[in-house]
Amino acid sequence: MFKKIVGQLWKVATGYIVFCVASIQLISVLSDNIEFEETLGFSSAAIIQFTFFAAPIGLPLILIFAYLLQKSNDSAVDQDALYKDQISLDKSYKKKIAVIPFENLNKDDDGAFLVDGIVEDLITEFSMIKEIEILSRQTCFDYRNKNYSLEEYKDKFDVDYIVSGSMRSLNERLRISVELSEMDEGNIIWGNKFELDKDDIFDVQDEIVRKTIISLLGNIELQSLERANRIPTDSMTSYECLLKGKDYHHRFTKEDNQKALDVLEKAIQADEHNSQAHAWKACVLGQALGRGYLDNTDQLVEDIIFHIDLAVKLNKNDFEAHRMLAEVHLSMHSFEEAKLSGMRAFQLNPNDPRVTSVYGEALLRNHQVDEGIDFLLKAYELDPIPQGQTTSDRRVSAIYFGYYLKNDLENAELFFNKIMEMDFRSWLLNIHLKSKHEIEFKNLNWYQSNLQKFNNLDFRMEIDRFHLNNPDLQSELQALAEQHL
Repeated sequence: MFKKIVGQLWKVATGYIVFCVASIQLISVLSDNIEFEETLGFSSAAIIQFTFFAAPIGLPLILIFAYLLQKSNDSAVDQDALYKDQISLDKSYKKKIAVIPFENLNKDDDGAFLVDGIVEDLITEFSMIKEIEILSRQTCFDYRNKNYSLEEYKDKFDVDYIVSGSMRSLNERLRISVELSEMDEGNIIWGNKFELDKDDIFDVQDEIVRKTIISLLGNIELQSLERANRIPTDSMTSYECLLKGKDYHHRFTKEDNQKALDVLEKAIQADEHNSQAHAWKACVLGQALGRGYLDNTDQLVEDIIFHIDLAVKLNKNDFEAHRMLAEVHLSMHSFEEAKLSGMRAFQLNPNDPRVTSVYGEALLRNHQVDEGIDFLLKAYELDPIPQGQTTSDRRVSAIYFGYYLKNDLENAELFFNKIMEMDFRSWLLNIHLKSKHEIEFKNLNWYQSNLQKFNNLDFRMEIDRFHLNNPDLQSELQALAEQHL
């Protein structure tokens, strides 16, 4: 820095001296053609003499001014560099990766679940690394489901890198080809081919993740990849049944829900210590309960709690189990326990939108509204349309609920207007919010068009499903619903 400043001042001093000499020479030339004394009242000799005396006096002044200007510029550069450093540490500037579905070279439906299951596991492994941002499973699989071109996909989701590949299976052997590509220039950063027994699939997943992260971030320590903390099972039969169960679960039909339950039970029979099989069975039972595939009975609720509790006991580092346990606690109005389970899931996996969503919901119920909104916004950013949904309404409605609790009319209105198909909670809360702010709404379309829709609801049961941690507010909303319905 010192050498830089001296160099700049030397340039200024040299330029100043050259300017002064040139000025004296110019005055001498002009004096032969212009009568300075008649025009200005000074003789040319007096002007030259003044210039000789002024030049040495002006030099330090010029140097001081140049020094201050250089310091100001350096400070601006330093601030800009500092700003860029801060940006590089900010979560929004993390390198964004997508793992797009691998090609199934067998071209058979029976083996497709294994290919997709392995890709889904890779997405999960990447999502547990806080130094990067990974697109959600739904967004990754949208590449195939919506038939994007690579360029369209890159532009739509602002992807920096893509992991792609293909897989062929033959009996108990697998052949996997993988590439990591940089999107801006389309360059392949690394690629590899693996031939392995199915039992070695976890080691190959580790190598894919490690090579990708080392290529992007250098040789950092990845504690999340300690296999002992997250291996679901030593039984390949149990693992394949687990992947089949997850595949059926993601189809969101009553028939596939039952198939998922059947195959997950086989996974548990093959290895009763497979924590993920228990966690996903609890999740599939919860799906059946939430979608009305099974009757809401005490036995069903007990089965859900049994399997999710056992999953956590079998593997305290399984974020899926903690995420699902947070959902169960929320539904049972155990709000503090829901927050603790959500926090643990987030600590284990900070990039999964389902985790950030349930943790945000739990924070709202524990009166940590600002933090809850932040997590819900992150879930919305990571995965605008949750799996099994066709719109962003579920994410948007949750964020609206947060701003309602905050009594933030402006932001609440912003997200309320994003809802495409009105849900009862958002409708009723908007009535309450508008009433508190003395805003007329009864002639507005959102109010009138949904009066008939919600007229026959058991509104007391529905309001209970808001999972409010505020008895007074719950009573107030029940009275409001009775008034309008």
